[in-house]
Amino acid sequence: RPARTSTSHLRLLYAGRLTAEKGAEALIRNLAPVRGVELSVAAPRTQFHALAPLLQRAGVRARYLGWLRRPQLWKAFTEHDVLVIPSTTMEAMGLVALEAQACGLPVLYQPVPGLSEALARSGMATDFTHFAALARDLDRLRTSPGLLPALRQAGHANATRYPLSATAQALTALGNELN
Repeated sequence: RPARTSTSHLRLLYAGRLTAEKGAEALIRNLAPVRGVELSVAAPRTQFHALAPLLQRAGVRARYLGWLRRPQLWKAFTEHDVLVIPSTTMEAMGLVALEAQACGLPVLYQPVPGLSEALARSGMATDFTHFAALARDLDRLRTSPGLLPALRQAGHANATRYPLSATAQALTALGNELN
């Protein structure tokens, strides 16, 4: 991971579908006035292009990475400073957040059921729907020297609590219960 300085831009990564419940529109609207950040988006092409008018109106420049397969996504994790997850509704588990943490990428997330339980104190919760809260937390991440390393360490420790085989078994059991 390239070294950061307190004056460098904070490289944000959004990875996932760009649907209403994923909170991408709130992220874009409230990210527009924030300085010192760069946004990259890994999402389905048609969904990214559908958001292009909002990006343009808001004045947010986003680098489109495409819809990445897992190995490319893991590489993208190493090229960014923070994964943003602005979901507005419950997330079953937040697999992409745990994958990011396993790769050493801190997670900034909307505290919704599922994410709050999976990430707890290993990520940083913020309110993506309010500009002031988002701006404050992004500025803290960008300028507080020990914060990103501490979140990297806490995130990696958290991710080890969710080994893939155990997670798959738990999800299969839950699916069987629901059927």
